[in-house]
Amino acid sequence: MTDDIMKSSSAEFEQQFFAGAEKVKLEIKVLKETYDEIQAVIEHNGWEAEEGLRILLTLGLGYAQGQQLIEADDETRAHLAQQLNQMASELAVMKFRTFSFMRDNQTLEMRMGALRNSVTGLEGVVHRLRPERDAFKEEVEQLRADLAACRERLAAVEDDNQLERVSANNTGFINRFKNLLRLKSRITPSE
Repeated sequence: MTDDIMKSSSAEFEQQFFAGAEKVKLEIKVLKETYDEIQAVIEHNGWEAEEGLRILLTLGLGYAQGQQLIEADDETRAHLAQQLNQMASELAVMKFRTFSFMRDNQTLEMRMGALRNSVTGLEGVVHRLRPERDAFKEEVEQLRADLAACRERLAAVEDDNQLERVSANNTGFINRFKNLLRLKSRITPSE
């Protein structure tokens, strides 16, 4: 098998082995006795119901084609033998590719499980942090409101008329208050 066959995509695989293929629904009526015998063979071999019916149908087809081969002339036998060889080589490639697809699917399933676990974990973190974020928002809003009120008070105190009424003892307090407001305005940007 070449590397090109192993590396080709599932679309290329389909094109190579199933070009023009389509599904048809086959419905037939059989006696209950025949149905029970079919089910017994399927259960004995551990096949799924649909898979077992397909296998038994193709086995019967193979048997009928084998009978034709026995009764056919040498040219027809040679042609059927060539078809059989071609089918055997395609089957080997298809089995290998199917195995590769199965492994890739298993890897994807494991990665998908890991991603689901990550998403679940992150959703838990978001759920846990949401109340904390809301509390911070409320605190920031309260600080902004306090800052605005302090600015209003400072503006009133700095008014020339009111500044004259403030005694010398309160001047140190006002300067500390101004410094505190400046420091606070550097930490919390105003709206």
